[in-house]
Amino acid sequence: MSIIQIIIIVSGLSAGIGVGIFISFLLKKQEGKPDNDDNPKKTTFVFSGNLKQTNLLETVQFLELGRREGILHIYCGRRKGYLTFSKGRVIDAFYRNYTGKEAVIQMFEIDEGDFYFEPKKIFQPRIITDSIINLAFEWDERKEEK
Repeated sequence: MSIIQIIIIVSGLSAGIGVGIFISFLLKKQEGKPDNDDNPKKTTFVFSGNLKQTNLLETVQFLELGRREGILHIYCGRRKGYLTFSKGRVIDAFYRNYTGKEAVIQMFEIDEGDFYFEPKKIFQPRIITDSIINLAFEWDERKEEK
């Protein structure tokens, strides 16, 4: 075997090893990437508390910032409500005989009770189009009118 043949074989092996290392690096980098916007956070995230310690608006803002997806259950005595989150936005709500935007505004009135966030993939259309901050302003305006 000549020197030229050995150099060709060694350079071929080196190139193959280099490509393998590069592909391995790309695969590891892809595993560490954050989820894209179409996927819920893959987590065992548990979030619960008492509305005397943390009001509902603060709780909703926390879930918005974390871009959480799932259902926030609210318990106030025998009454129960929920807020549905998709990509950190409130898209639906139910409380007593109210649904949608009006349910959110009614729930802002709750000053005691418990809440629990259930992370899960949501497959439903967006019913509430207002931002939570706009709903909070509307709630505040209604309080001032009373």
